[in-house]
Amino acid sequence: MNPEKTNWAAMVKESSIGRGIFTEQMKQTVLTRVEQNQRKKLKKPFVYMAAPLTGLLICLLLFPVFDNLPAAFQTLGKAITGTNGVSSEDITLHYEPAKELSAIPDTDKGIRGYTLSRLPLASVHVKETVSIAGIGTYMDYIKSDEDPISYFGFQLFNHPGSAGDEFYEIGYGKMTEAKLHKSNAFGLMDLRLDGKCGPERRCVYWIALKEGKVVAYEQMDAWTVYEQDLDKDGVTEVVASTFAKEIYIYKPIKGQIQSVDVQAALKAGYGDTVTYNPDNQIFQITGKGGTKKYRYVTGADMLRQVHE
Repeated sequence: MNPEKTNWAAMVKESSIGRGIFTEQMKQTVLTRVEQNQRKKLKKPFVYMAAPLTGLLICLLLFPVFDNLPAAFQTLGKAITGTNGVSSEDITLHYEPAKELSAIPDTDKGIRGYTLSRLPLASVHVKETVSIAGIGTYMDYIKSDEDPISYFGFQLFNHPGSAGDEFYEIGYGKMTEAKLHKSNAFGLMDLRLDGKCGPERRCVYWIALKEGKVVAYEQMDAWTVYEQDLDKDGVTEVVASTFAKEIYIYKPIKGQIQSVDVQAALKAGYGDTVTYNPDNQIFQITGKGGTKKYRYVTGADMLRQVHE
């Protein structure tokens, strides 16, 4: 062996190359970087998810402003916020006018108006009267001793078109427990006459005192009546409950008093019970599926579910 080569090997072993350049300090640096890279990899899925979710949220917020978004986004927006920007829990109310009927069946709940005839008191035989201070007098009567059919109507106090010796005839029949109230129903009425008109029936007549004539609007099965502004538009609607506990809402639409069946609107089935609380204006349906509460939407003909 060449002695010079041996000396060279010894020198290498003694040098920094022989000892190696991967020092303890470098080892710690490498380990630290590896640990940092592992943390970054764990964060990347969340970063990748956050970006599209943020974009989706922005798109949803812009739905009311931009109607020309792609159909897929519009469909998704409607599924979340509801059609036309309303809640998916809203129920649209479809009002219908009273049908034109020559003979009105007991099942019909429409409200119809007709002008009342004014007759002289001397032409009838009054049987019973109920006076309401400052308003008028309910009366039932027959037209002659030979004609036992009962009729009913009312007199008005302090009305320019009424005379003390005249009254307004409503029609055949009579009422018990008759009451005459002041009323502003539908933004049209002045009075409300109601009372029992059968063993299981309570009739209501809303009376409008128009110039030169008096018009009555009748509902033939309104056991309980509430006059309230449900949609907060300044015009009073009517919520009526029948003897069978069915609930109807009445409101003036396009010059007519139209109605909606609340049971049908809430899709009440056999065994379901629908009630109305006038104190908080809550419509409630109770059945096998539990209890749901609804309130009229301000400015719209819809019921919106109330979560309490």
